[in-house]
Amino acid sequence: MTHGGTAGFLVGSLLLVGSSLSAQVPQWAVKRAYPNYPPDKYLLGVGHGSDSKQDETAKRMAQLDIAAQLRARVQTEVNNIRQLYKLDPRGETYVELKIRSTSIVDEDFAGGEVIATAVDTPAMMTYALAALDKEKFSASIGEKLFLGWQQAAELSRLAQELLQRGKLNEALQNLTNARGTIRTLLSEQALYNAVAAAPFSGDSSVRPSALTSSIKAALSRVRIEKKSGDDQYGKIGESFPAPFVVRVVIADGKKNIPASGVGVAFLGSSGVPLGEAVTDRAGVASFALHARRSIGSHMTARLSSQVLGNDFVPEIKASSATFDCTILDADVAFALKIESQTPAVNEALRSAVADAITHAGYHIVDMSRFVLKVGYQSVPARPSEENGGAAFSVLADITITLIDNKSQQALGSMLIKSKGAADTNGSAQERSIRRLTIDEDSLLSFLEKAKN
Repeated sequence: MTHGGTAGFLVGSLLLVGSSLSAQVPQWAVKRAYPNYPPDKYLLGVGHGSDSKQDETAKRMAQLDIAAQLRARVQTEVNNIRQLYKLDPRGETYVELKIRSTSIVDEDFAGGEVIATAVDTPAMMTYALAALDKEKFSASIGEKLFLGWQQAAELSRLAQELLQRGKLNEALQNLTNARGTIRTLLSEQALYNAVAAAPFSGDSSVRPSALTSSIKAALSRVRIEKKSGDDQYGKIGESFPAPFVVRVVIADGKKNIPASGVGVAFLGSSGVPLGEAVTDRAGVASFALHARRSIGSHMTARLSSQVLGNDFVPEIKASSATFDCTILDADVAFALKIESQTPAVNEALRSAVADAITHAGYHIVDMSRFVLKVGYQSVPARPSEENGGAAFSVLADITITLIDNKSQQALGSMLIKSKGAADTNGSAQERSIRRLTIDEDSLLSFLEKAKN
């Protein structure tokens, strides 16, 4: 506080002591004005308290009044930022900005120095006035904004260098990190603009729309080329004769730069994920696959979107390669033998296992050389803590054993765990089966043991 401000505070305090004797509300509480604290440089908050700790309450309420004013100003600045950066109201950036801005001024905000108090003795009321130095407050935020935008700009610059070296994953990661940094800072920028003399202006090259454009531009340069594996026939229960091979490059004028270390996702006709492969130094990725019904008539290879999320799906789909393939029926079929003493559990197990096998492309028949013996065991039912002890919780082990009737030998088995909770023990067991998840890749590898 300046010397003049101190003098003003002392004079004001003496005047307020006198005014409190006449049970009057202090003028600064009514007008929100105080000598040497002009509104263009300070945000003033007024509070009052009438409880047993009225002095502390009044001071706290004055600070909360400043916090309330800041929140209102921040929401105005959120709208200004949306217009300035042309943010899509339904886009993730704007949604994140709105969410972050609601808590940017914490409920426990204690900003602002108490500069005056007054006591209304007859009314047993204490008034307090707090002042927030706008320049000082915004300066600390401004430094964080400057460093954050500077970091984003450096990440963007490095991304362009990485693209020239074929480091596509790293380049996209840098651009995504830069975008995430700016998105995080936008709420801080709204708070800064709420009190600063002039709004913050960041590097135009790393504004949200610019970074989005940079990511789209990088993706538009990606080419995925089929090298081998097209037009294959695959029999269910067996691997395709050859792997599916692609080459990923980054177009750079008349030359193509191999993209190394890039994840390539392989998807079936309906979009079901089949697996991923990673490119080598030459940009080549090879993917071996078991034939299964869910693949359909073709398979698509495209960039893995784990780094980018769902924001750039159209651009990712644009850089893809499609393999034609034909799925042939398996040479074997399976009979099911369910080993359970409870009819309801028996039927639920039969349905769950049969669905998984037919989804993979195999047939279920009444009689076959190969039998899948399905066993069910569960630990003793116990009250479920999650439901206040009113329901039963079951942990179940489902064992599937492959039997060759011709040799009378077990060719292998797989164990699947599941759990369920319900109002009765039997219902909990049935629910544990309905929640059963059988991994298709594991199931195919297991059934592949059956050979005619």
